[in-house]
Amino acid sequence: MTDPPVRWDTRLQRYVLTGHAEVVAVLQDPVTYSSAVAPRVPAADRELLAGFTEWSQRWLFFLDPPEHTPRRAPVARALAPRSLPPVADHATALVAGLPRRFDVVADYAHPLAARVMADLLGTTDDGFFARARAMEHASAHARDPAARRAGLEAIAAAVTALRATADGPHSLMLMFAGIETTQNLIANTLHALLTEPGRWRALTPERIPGAVEEGARFAPPVLGVLRRTTRAVTLADVPIPAGAELVAMTAAANRDPAAFADPDRFDITRSPNRHLTFGLGRHYCPGAELTRRTTAAALTALRTTFPGLRLTGPQPRWRDHDPIVHGPVTLTVHDGPTAQPAAARKTG
Repeated sequence: MTDPPVRWDTRLQRYVLTGHAEVVAVLQDPVTYSSAVAPRVPAADRELLAGFTEWSQRWLFFLDPPEHTPRRAPVARALAPRSLPPVADHATALVAGLPRRFDVVADYAHPLAARVMADLLGTTDDGFFARARAMEHASAHARDPAARRAGLEAIAAAVTALRATADGPHSLMLMFAGIETTQNLIANTLHALLTEPGRWRALTPERIPGAVEEGARFAPPVLGVLRRTTRAVTLADVPIPAGAELVAMTAAANRDPAAFADPDRFDITRSPNRHLTFGLGRHYCPGAELTRRTTAAALTALRTTFPGLRLTGPQPRWRDHDPIVHGPVTLTVHDGPTAQPAAARKTG
C-alpha cells in the first residue's frame, strides 16, 4: 500500500506531499505556498547561532516575492554558466592523490565541493576549509556531542568571518548549502553506479551527463522543501488550513510512477528526465549548473583514473541529522578486480 499524495505527519507536525502533481502545484505557486519558513534552532543553541539565524532568514530559500526577486539577481549572475569557476582541474588533481582504497566523502567529494565553492567565493583562507570540514563532520556525526558542538562553532565562526564581506548572508548560504549538496550528489550518484556490476565500466564520457541527471532524480541530496500556506487550500482532496507548514517531498515526486516510467530503476539513459531535485519556478536552484558540472567532473576524473572502481567495506550508513538531507556518512571504494572466493581461485 502506497502513501497518499498528501497526508498529515504527526511526527513532523506538517503536511507531507509525495505526489508529483501536488509537489509541482506547490512549487509553481509562491503566492499560495510561502517559502518564509525559517529553520528551527533548538533553544540551547540559539545564543551561539544568533548570527546564523539572523542571516539564514534572508537566504533565498526563505524569501517570497517581491523581496526574493532583487536578492536573487546577484546570486544568479554569480552562478550563471559563463561566470562559473573551472572544476575539472580540481577533480583531476584530487584524484591523482587518492590511494586505490579511499572514502569517497571525506577524501574526494567534500574536498572537491569545498575547493569549487572557495573559488566561487574568491577565498584562499585556510580557515574556510577548516570550518567547512568541521561542518561536514558535524553533519556526518550529528549524534556525537563533540562533533556537533564543533560544527555549530564553525557556523558561528563563518558568520564572524563573513561579516566584513560585501554579501555575507549569501556567501554563508553558498558555503552552508552548496558544499553539502554537491558532495552528497557526487557520493549518491557514485553509489548508485557501483551497486550494480557493469554500470561503472559501461560509463562512457557521453553518458556522464545522463548519469548526473539520473543520480539527481534517483538519489537526490535534498529530499524536500518547506512551504507555508497563505490561505486555506485543498490538495488531493485534503483540506489544509491557512498558516500550515508543508514538506514538499521532491524525492518522492521523482519516484511517482504517474510521472516516471519504472521509477525505482536507475537508468542513465532516461529521457526526458524532468526531476524536481533542483526545484521549479521562482525558487529553482541558482546553483544547479555548478552542482551538475562539479558532479560530472568528479565522475569523469574517477572513471578515467579508476576504471575498476567498486564498493568495499560495510554498507554505507546514511546521514540522519536532518530528515530532508540524503547522503552517506562514509562510502569506501577500491580500484581493482572483485576478489573471488578461495575455492574459485584454485587451479587444481
